[in-house]
This record gives sequence, structure tokens and C-alpha cells, in this order.
Amino acid sequence: MYQTDIAIIGAGAIGSLLYCQLAAIKQPLLLTRSRSVGATSHDDCSTITLETLNGDSLHQPCIQANINQLNKAALANIKLVIVCVKAYQVTDAIASILALIPQSCHILLLHNGMGPHLEVLALLKQHPQLKLGLSLGTTSQAALKLAPMQVRHTGKGKSIIGHLSGPVMPLAIQNQLLAAVEDMSVVDDIVTSLWQKLLVNCAINPLTALAQCANGELAQPQFQQQIEAITQECIMVAKADGVNLSLLDSVAIINQVIKLTANNFSSMHQDIHHNRKTEILQINGYVVARAAHHGLTAAINQSMLTEITALESAL
Repeated sequence: MYQTDIAIIGAGAIGSLLYCQLAAIKQPLLLTRSRSVGATSHDDCSTITLETLNGDSLHQPCIQANINQLNKAALANIKLVIVCVKAYQVTDAIASILALIPQSCHILLLHNGMGPHLEVLALLKQHPQLKLGLSLGTTSQAALKLAPMQVRHTGKGKSIIGHLSGPVMPLAIQNQLLAAVEDMSVVDDIVTSLWQKLLVNCAINPLTALAQCANGELAQPQFQQQIEAITQECIMVAKADGVNLSLLDSVAIINQVIKLTANNFSSMHQDIHHNRKTEILQINGYVVARAAHHGLTAAINQSMLTEITALESAL
């Protein structure tokens, strides 16, 4: 039985960064589908190497476990599972642990885009015997995965979490998160916050992937008209979903992110560059799907979806 009360699914850039930040307070458990190349002993002890913002290297001991080799007793102490996988992997990740985690466990989704929360809500309704709470979150922290169990922290940023359904996150666990992750806060209306972050992703991700450029290049005048058009269309769809956002403020936020992350490459840029599947369906594709749900059209976001999907198909 693992003694920790927080588990993380996903050893990507953000999952690894979050593991190291939480470990400064209390070491979490890393849940994987396969044994990490960094595991060197029978108890699955390994090390995450984190390059910090000031250039230092932190070697963080990491306790990990293969989900496929666990039983319910092993996770009896887990009070929170943080899901940090790609958006299109979220539902499968949750399904893989439902039979293993305690009935009073809480789940926090922390990924790009939107949409998986609707799938997870539908999944949880199929298991009414479980009393699982669900929270959503987003982070503007930037990190780059250099190799398995090696990550570089490339930028500070705000992190936001909020309750969506079921029992609320235990206060002690919430306080543990707030103490470990710099500039993390709790909001009452997490869906609005996620829509605001979605607007940033809808502009920066596809445009940098198509132009194969760093985020800072989008500050050039030739991109500003596209950014405003994408944003205006997203705001129209968000309003149909009951979320009111300001065009002026949203464009300003996007340009601020472009400035603050000028030297960074978006996740979609990295996915295309490395011949990986992108999260376009959960970013611009989510806007297109919600528009269709309300009988609207989102032609510009559809164009982004079509162009990125064509790039994926050509890989």
C-alpha cells in the first residue's frame, strides 16, 4: 500500500513538473501504463531530472506504479488523482483507475482544451455507486519534456482549479496543492476560466503549428487579424454556452501570453514537429462542436481544424 495521498497520471512535461513541485511538500505517486526507463529497482523507484528556471538541475526521487499491475488495496490511501495526459487520453485514463481508487477519491483534470470533462461526467454517471468528486484545472506554467523522466521548466504562469461535480476536494488536499504550486488559485466558475484559456489555445496552438514558429512570432502584424477573427468566433460560441467573455480583454490576454512565452513552442507545434497526434479536436474542434450543438457555424475554427488535421494525416 502506498502511503501518499496524491497520485498523478501522466509523465509528460506538466505531469513531471507538477510531481517535483508537489514532492517539495509531500511525495506523490506517479501512475503509468508501463515501467519507466528511469526505474532501476524492484520497488519502481526512479528519478525525475528537472531543469529549473534558474538553470539548476534538481534530481527528484520518484515513486511510480504501473496501473495494470495494481490492486485496490495499493491505492487505498489516495485522496486525489491528478490527470495530466493529453486531452484525447483523459477518458481512457479515468476508466483505467475507476476500479482501483477509493470511492471517496477526488479527480482533477489538468490538460489542454475542453471536452473531456463532458465525457468523464458521462462515464461517472455510469458508476453511481462511486462518490467521486470532479474538479477541473488549467495552468499557464510552461515546461518542455527533454527525454523520459527529464523535463525543463521554461516559464512561470498562473494555475487555476475549480469544482465541477460531486463532493468537493478535501480542504487539506486543496491546501497541499496551493502550497506546492506557485501562483495557483481556486475559482468558483472554472468553466468560464477554461473557456478563457481555450481562446488562448485556439489562437496560439494552430497558428504556431501551421507556421512552424515560436509563440513570439505571432506578435507580427500579419497574424493579428487571424487572432482577432478566431477569438471573436470563440466568444460567439462561448456566449451560446452561457459564458460571456470580452473580445478586447481576450485579445489582450492572448497577446500578453505571446509576449511572455515568446521563446516557447506551443504543444501543438511540438506535436506536429515530432510527428505526434495533436489536441486539435479538444481545442478548435471543441469550438466547432459546441457551435454545431447550438446550430451555429464556426468557419474560422473549422478551417484551423481542417488544416491541422491535414497536417496530421500527412505525417
